[in-house]
Amino acid sequence: MRLSRCAILLRVSVVAMCLPMAPGAFGQIQSTITCPSGSNDWDVLSVMMMDPGLASNYHMEGITKGLPSSYIYTLWDSTQAKVYYVKNPQGNPWDINLYDSNYIYQWVTELGMWNGVNHWNDPTSCRKFNNGSQNNSSDLSMRWAPRCAAPGGKNSSFWNPPPSTQPNNTNYYTYVAQEQQTSPQNLEYSWLDLKATGTAKITDHRSNPPRRFSITTMPLSYTYSCSVLRNANSCKFREVFQYGVDTDVNPVDRVKHSYGWISWHYYINSTGGNPALPADWVLSNQSISDQLMPGQISPNFQCF
Repeated sequence: MRLSRCAILLRVSVVAMCLPMAPGAFGQIQSTITCPSGSNDWDVLSVMMMDPGLASNYHMEGITKGLPSSYIYTLWDSTQAKVYYVKNPQGNPWDINLYDSNYIYQWVTELGMWNGVNHWNDPTSCRKFNNGSQNNSSDLSMRWAPRCAAPGGKNSSFWNPPPSTQPNNTNYYTYVAQEQQTSPQNLEYSWLDLKATGTAKITDHRSNPPRRFSITTMPLSYTYSCSVLRNANSCKFREVFQYGVDTDVNPVDRVKHSYGWISWHYYINSTGGNPALPADWVLSNQSISDQLMPGQISPNFQCF
């Protein structure tokens, strides 16, 4: 499961929807890899994070009844191949993703309830994916998305196995107050599926009054705690992450931006993952961060 909340979120191609990051196009989105020419592949990492030129001073935020209800600050550390998603102004990470030339990996995610104590605001506690091999690449284990893929098409879907398969599996460790707890656990099988693009609306607070407009979304479906390989009926939990990018130029500054992670929806299979029954996905929780707001912070990560 998504270990944090569940039981346990300077260039683009002239062809906006293909996003292979061709040189000399619109403005601001940061190219992170060169995808095969003519493949219609997206540079997936560039969409999963807010472009650095925007992220240096802005973040995405949710507003409910006039008050902040969620935050997503995105920080890209290219020197360490890390992307931080920070969940509050105190700097506590929601997730930390790693990447190499082939995949983006979920590495660290927040810890919620543990032995009756809620660690949501505790920067010294977390869960970490690691395949258990104790080598220098063992953290690159929980594949999250390909670096190059056509959403809803080629290279867009794969399964992660449970241990003891190496090097990619769903093995993870829990840390509380910087101490590793118990033996490693795993999510059985997990299925990552980069869905076909959609649309959403965000509000840009750089203008006065704020400007609301449509963007393109790249949804990532994360289905896990599956007992049978390639059988989604056998899975217990699903989360859908939406990552946003400008469909056309941003109407406020007239360049294209990527906004990174803008929403999260969490579903529970009401059948309990019975592989003999059709899955019945019931929405259990959600977080919408559709407001581009001023402000940036530094990560406060002290887990290990």
